[in-house]
Amino acid sequence: MRLTAVVALLAFGLLRLPAQTTASFVALHTFSATSGDPATNYDGASPTAGLVLSGNTLYGTTMEGGEAGFGTIFQVNTDGSDFNTLYSFTNGIDGANPLAPLILTNGILYGSASAGGASHDGTIFAMSIAGTNFSPLYAFTNGVDGASPEQSLLFVDGNLYGATSGTYSGSSYGTVFRLNTNGAGFSVLHGFSVPVSAENSDGFSPAGPLIGQGSQVYGAATDGGTHGTGTLFEAATNGSSFDAFYDFAATSGFLVNGGGAYPTGGAVASGGILYGAAYWGGADGFGTIYACDLDGSGYRPLYVFTGSDDYLNPQGPLILSSNLLYGTTPATIFALTTNGTDFTNVFSSTADDFGPNSGLLMVGQSFYGTTHYSGSNGLGVVFAINQVPLAVSLSIQQAADAVILSWTNALFTLQSATTLTGPFTNVPAATSPYTNALTSSQTFFRLNAN
Repeated sequence: MRLTAVVALLAFGLLRLPAQTTASFVALHTFSATSGDPATNYDGASPTAGLVLSGNTLYGTTMEGGEAGFGTIFQVNTDGSDFNTLYSFTNGIDGANPLAPLILTNGILYGSASAGGASHDGTIFAMSIAGTNFSPLYAFTNGVDGASPEQSLLFVDGNLYGATSGTYSGSSYGTVFRLNTNGAGFSVLHGFSVPVSAENSDGFSPAGPLIGQGSQVYGAATDGGTHGTGTLFEAATNGSSFDAFYDFAATSGFLVNGGGAYPTGGAVASGGILYGAAYWGGADGFGTIYACDLDGSGYRPLYVFTGSDDYLNPQGPLILSSNLLYGTTPATIFALTTNGTDFTNVFSSTADDFGPNSGLLMVGQSFYGTTHYSGSNGLGVVFAINQVPLAVSLSIQQAADAVILSWTNALFTLQSATTLTGPFTNVPAATSPYTNALTSSQTFFRLNAN
């Protein structure tokens, strides 16, 4: 095999699956019509949060609907069967209008309600996956603790960490907090400073889930900072220190800048690097995917959206799988490598209201999520996108008289052909890393779904 032929093939980057593996959108549950004020129904309405999985059961929340009209906690199987409303919020001490995804640990679901509670400023709650033992753990007071928790919780070392958002007590514009899983020991790790003309030293309105790394939690603030376009920050888990270690750049014109602005989707971390989505900014003002070292150095835009086939405004938390990042825009699911190459749309919707802006759950070759407005009643759906043509990198190294082909997803099989157009056939017993001796014949390789 001539090495140049392999390099030419691999230059295509993320290899798409063949046409017969077309992704399919399935509405697992369509939320029912509502009536009254507040609007009530049996199952909830207008979900804004992503999903969690236990076995074959998905769990999620709606911000409205339910028996009292203030949102629900629900479950549904991954095939769409056995939908069940586990809890309906009452706008009492339990809370109201949950906006953030649940988290699951040791058979307990933990979450936040953006409103309700004793002071009507939101709550943290817990409930078993069976739908029993619902317990409000903490009620926010709109004081130094903040108000309106709207982001996913983080479970680290037996504690829950989270953030509140918005303009509240007059002394801070949101908080980062910690509490025990039994609701005791609430502590504010940081209160974001009050901005002047949307600018401050540390940012405000933290967005997306926090990330735990050692004795620190990391996150993104959507607004504020030196230029008013958001920050990346870290806080010690014991509350001893806080640092806004990166300020997103100033914008001009149509929210144009070099590297992104307003990081609404939070971030994920791997190998000492944060990866996230900025809703605006970049050369065309349509948003970016970025990377930044945890020490605040080396910030770089990995991909700059153009507003054309790649759509615009990346949102929701990214998914990191091996060296691939998956994310969403209001109309697409996309993938790119962590070095910023090989951007591709793995799913595109023709509906303007697709918008899974709360992030996705990735299970094998399927994505699960919720939409806020779509469905026959315009009140959202729980969906699955099956047989997604997942983007997978096929890497190559030369070793003496052979080449070594490597890939990271066991769902894919190595195939070869003597011409670029095929036909491609499975390489017998090929597993990663696969060593192929150099011969005089030209050979092309690709990955295909099992």
